[in-house]
Amino acid sequence: MKAKSLAISGWRTVRPAASRSIYDLALGTPPHSLIVASSGGHTDNYQTVVEEVLYPYPGLMGTYDYRIRADMVFFTSTNGGAMFSTGSIAFGQALPYANFDNNISRLLSNVVDAFAKDGPLPASTWTLEEKQWR
Repeated sequence: MKAKSLAISGWRTVRPAASRSIYDLALGTPPHSLIVASSGGHTDNYQTVVEEVLYPYPGLMGTYDYRIRADMVFFTSTNGGAMFSTGSIAFGQALPYANFDNNISRLLSNVVDAFAKDGPLPASTWTLEEKQWR
């Protein structure tokens, strides 16, 4: 089995690195990246991290700020490489739910299976039309 390389060029983590990563072209996310899933509907227990705001003001909480999210992102790179980002430190805590019989565990299993098998990864070729829904 030929191992596939993981390319992380162009992907930047929004601070703090342990909390979340989001699809954001301004932060260097490659334009051909696919958003696999995105979190949403967060409560006000989630707040924008202080590194992202110049000064505190009302509305920086989960029910108001669009930046309070985590995006699962996949993109391919040259020489058969690819990158999959779970987008959140809480991803690992979701895996054992219902004794690992849940949608997050199945998604991770599918991603690992795709990386492990021989041949090109899914989405190794894409067309501009596939990106128009953004």
